[in-house]
Amino acid sequence: MTFTPRRPDLLGTCQRAVETLVAADPTLTAVAGWYVDAVWGEREHWWAVTPDGEIVDPTVEQFPTGHVPYLRHYVPYDGAYPCPGCGIAITCEDAANAVGFCCGACERSTVGIPIGVCQCRDARKASGAPPNEVSTADPGEH
Repeated sequence: MTFTPRRPDLLGTCQRAVETLVAADPTLTAVAGWYVDAVWGEREHWWAVTPDGEIVDPTVEQFPTGHVPYLRHYVPYDGAYPCPGCGIAITCEDAANAVGFCCGACERSTVGIPIGVCQCRDARKASGAPPNEVSTADPGEH
């Protein structure tokens, strides 16, 4: 069985749609983060939240399982995001020198260049820090 979005025309429109929604209803709060789709996995996404915490998502049907309410899962951005190479949590400051990755080795690994190994994750293991803890290391040390 193949799952495809019901509304592929909504792909890439979530931020604009949510900003329009929030402008029309100032009681809503715009939230950026990730939508975790059962088929596609984590995708960057925007949605709105009511004062009582209810999620209002005008573009949820851009995802293959977005039309199924019990499969919806949202993860708000909390100041850190997972490195696409190794998965450890990094901040925008951590990624400043590695263009969105914790280090150059992780960046190269995602484009098929197996040169180097992520030393950030190894350093966290050696220090006893949890692998998902946000790095406080100087990005230049990577």
